[in-house]
Amino acid sequence: MTSEHAEGSADESGDRTVSVLGTDVVLEEAFVAFPWRAGMARAPAAFVAVFVLTALVAAIGGFGSGTLQRRVSLLGIVVFNAHNIPATVGAVPQLLVPVAEPVAGLPGVGPLLRGLFTFGTGHAAPLSHAGGILGGQTAEIGHLSVIEGQGETDVPTFVYYLLAPIALVGAGYEFADSYWEETTTETLAEVARFGIAIAAGYLVVLLVGSVLFTAILYSSIAGAVTILPDRYLLVVFGFAYPTIFATLGAGLVYLDRNEK
Repeated sequence: MTSEHAEGSADESGDRTVSVLGTDVVLEEAFVAFPWRAGMARAPAAFVAVFVLTALVAAIGGFGSGTLQRRVSLLGIVVFNAHNIPATVGAVPQLLVPVAEPVAGLPGVGPLLRGLFTFGTGHAAPLSHAGGILGGQTAEIGHLSVIEGQGETDVPTFVYYLLAPIALVGAGYEFADSYWEETTTETLAEVARFGIAIAAGYLVVLLVGSVLFTAILYSSIAGAVTILPDRYLLVVFGFAYPTIFATLGAGLVYLDRNEK
């Protein structure tokens, strides 16, 4: 590996010096030794916990209809919506149709792989899409929320938005409590490492989920409409949510340990 990318060496103190694009960056021993992989490994379980909790709440509200695959896909969209990640209308680019159709037609797994070839209508124009998001033009860029579109008899919407924070706080608490003795955490700022570690894995899980949870809605006016999580906002909230809430959970461990 050349110095144009990254080189590293450790000194007697345990600190590691890494050269990134010709600039030396010193990583403290506590940072290098932190169990980053253990935090990332907790991300799938945290997401599954959110999904299961959402499924239980949705069952109370009588959510969904149609085939099992359709209900699961819509439930996945609800989970993303609960992270403040809206759904967006999507389509398979004409160039990919010859490949997408045979794959989507595979028995069992085909519908789950539809998202590999589906892109949001605004994803091909990143700057205008991002500008529309910042400008609040959610209707113009095709954003929608399955949660907000519920009927009045369903579970209150705020309940759905509480589920991800609860699960992530729990994940952060469990991770910090399990590895506290193996880490050096002397300040509240250092507590954020627990949240960032979980967030790194959680973002990957959500990116995979954005493929698996591509759903088709049916309208009497528009016919079949494909929706999927907005992958631009997925990158933002998919990292921010676990960083903030898992860090809060780890912070509870920090406060508890310092009181003893």
